[in-house]
Amino acid sequence: MTLDPLLHAGPAIQIHALAVIPAALIGGYVLWAKKGTWLHRLCGRIWIGLMVVTALSSFLIHEIRLVGDFSPIHILSIVVLVSSFEIVRSARQRNFVRHQRVVKSLYFGAIGIAGLFTLMPGRIMHEVVFGQASAMAGEAPEMAALAGQSAVRQIAVGQIVGGAPVWVWPLLVALIALGASRMRDREMAVWRLMLLPVIMAGLSAFMMVGSQLTGLSLAAAVAALVAGTLAGWWSLRHSSAILLEGNRVRVRGEVVSMIAILVIFVARFASGAVFATDPELAQTPAVSALFVAVPLFCAALMAARALAQAGINPLQRQSRRLTGAADC
Repeated sequence: MTLDPLLHAGPAIQIHALAVIPAALIGGYVLWAKKGTWLHRLCGRIWIGLMVVTALSSFLIHEIRLVGDFSPIHILSIVVLVSSFEIVRSARQRNFVRHQRVVKSLYFGAIGIAGLFTLMPGRIMHEVVFGQASAMAGEAPEMAALAGQSAVRQIAVGQIVGGAPVWVWPLLVALIALGASRMRDREMAVWRLMLLPVIMAGLSAFMMVGSQLTGLSLAAAVAALVAGTLAGWWSLRHSSAILLEGNRVRVRGEVVSMIAILVIFVARFASGAVFATDPELAQTPAVSALFVAVPLFCAALMAARALAQAGINPLQRQSRRLTGAADC
């Protein structure tokens, strides 16, 4: 571990890091500490301020350029700003159920999952966490060689993002919007409930077919499907399906869909980044199986939860409740 790459980075990157690192720590405390205390409110205000600084500073960072000086990663910055506003608004309206949902979604999505992007080969934080200090690295020529390798990795990662089909980014925005819509209580037709899991399952299957399948990869795919399905049903084993007339259901808001969407896209990006920067590592059976299993697990998890919300859950311990239109 070394701070040299961060210390030699531009001011925008340094401000971004100085904001997001304490935000990760304070946000964790806000989530797990007792709610409603003066300390909770104080830490919450500080956390929101740090998240806003993190989002705004990201617009000055242009390591990956796709549309002018910006990339689809900046979409997340907009989501952070909108979510921060919603967190403050819901707290002032004393809508604490929605307040907690948005806080959890923002923390695990923007800090947890998005933080994985920063640890990808070629990113500055990857060099910070996995690099060696100057004193340990030895002579200056070796440091120059390492810097050259890092630059090559950054170019490769940029090419992955820039070379992605144009339709990927509108699809990502649409899926994030669809995942965000599931954070509130709602009534919908059963086919709409199943729409997002079907799309994510299709994307996961496309990723699997596009990879180099081995016996271990196929075994990991089957295990991921079984584990994801069981995990989805188990997570809603105490919840009763609320069925309405007209083949409709009433479902509660949740953040699992949003997290699963981000995990699947992070896995796709990570797979391409590893293959571009270290092909030998990408072709190892264990790594290949991992990139196959992760998105399939998330897709199966979402599908099983959607089935449970529609009344199909073998692990459910409570009976389904049929609700007529007059009871709504």
